[in-house]
Amino acid sequence: MKLSSLNLLLLQNQLKNFGLNPAEWSLFKIQNFGFRIQHRDDHDLVLYGQMEYRDQRPRWKSLEISL
Repeated sequence: MKLSSLNLLLLQNQLKNFGLNPAEWSLFKIQNFGFRIQHRDDHDLVLYGQMEYRDQRPRWKSLEISL
């Protein structure tokens, strides 16, 4: 599944719903619906996110901290 640049920006912007500053994070697609979310300054700070489509728009289903 290929996400458009607009959909990636929508997902990045939605990080604020989890108390994160979207400008501080980079998204890397690792599976069809899975993403590695890495802090831009602290590369050891990594989250894993699962997205889903609701109302034909991508949204985060879950985010978890990588240990």
